[in-house]
Amino acid sequence: MDRRATAGDTPLTVADAASAWLGRGRGQHGEWVRSTRERYERIVRRHLDASADVDLPPIGTIALADLTVDDVADWSAANERTLAPTTAVIALIVLKAVCRFAVRRGGLADNPVLALEPGEKPHWSPGRVAALEGPALAKVLDHAGSYRPLFELLAFMGLRIGEALGLVWADVDLDAGLVSVHRQLSRYREHAKLKTKAGRRQVVLAPAMVRLLRAQWLQHPYKGADDFVFTTMTGRPLDYRRVGAAFRLAVARSGVRGDGRLSLHSLRHGYASLLIAEGLDVVFVSRQLGHADPGVMLSVYAHLFARAKHALAARSAIESGCAAMALSRS
Repeated sequence: MDRRATAGDTPLTVADAASAWLGRGRGQHGEWVRSTRERYERIVRRHLDASADVDLPPIGTIALADLTVDDVADWSAANERTLAPTTAVIALIVLKAVCRFAVRRGGLADNPVLALEPGEKPHWSPGRVAALEGPALAKVLDHAGSYRPLFELLAFMGLRIGEALGLVWADVDLDAGLVSVHRQLSRYREHAKLKTKAGRRQVVLAPAMVRLLRAQWLQHPYKGADDFVFTTMTGRPLDYRRVGAAFRLAVARSGVRGDGRLSLHSLRHGYASLLIAEGLDVVFVSRQLGHADPGVMLSVYAHLFARAKHALAARSAIESGCAAMALSRS
């Protein structure tokens, strides 16, 4: 899309801007991973294209220069009524990006999405994910079958599932007790770059994890430096969906109930909880987890840091009280 507001005598529409934005994402912005790009294309095709089938006249047919905040509010409200909550949220995110692109290219004076009132935006919040640790974790692992080594690694290294599935043996240094995380496995079972630079890190291996990975390597038929650590019988990397299904089955068979939703991410939460309970500082825990900003991690796990701090102070106070009582009796 050039800086002109029209192409000949035909006004540029929201759909035109969305198409141009997608084209830019395919070229200059190669950082869109395949799954993200396909999600954006699907949103544009179904909800921003001129032929999109919605309750109101498609927003894609509106001339870009005529797009108002009310148009966006009506469209967003229709999406919230008819779409899944997550889809409605992502659709508005895409429209905001399209409008921002149009403003930069001179086709739109202001971004109307930014002027929406809070109540005019679709509402969705993910269910709380419970941490899986201790006896509950042990029960789930007992029902994990062949997936147990993978689930143990997630629980005691704090890797994201894509990071774990993307590991090859060259990333594992058993002698140094370190694993290098520098890419992930996409949902198409291809290596892809991490979402953030902070994700690139070296994760410390506990001795138990060194033993687990050494045993995995010894029994593994695919031991080459570029072979995946976790594979199918034919050496292909594991499929996300099968891993997720195996975890849900293990949880169901174990009878474990969490204080919130139990998912693969619960293993990562359990790892964070374990480090925090040991009194490790927020910066170290953040680096181990691959968070870009320790403040973000602190906001997620603030209650755990507070609990660990207060537990330490409580133990100290109780110990002092017990010592004073012992002295008074002597």
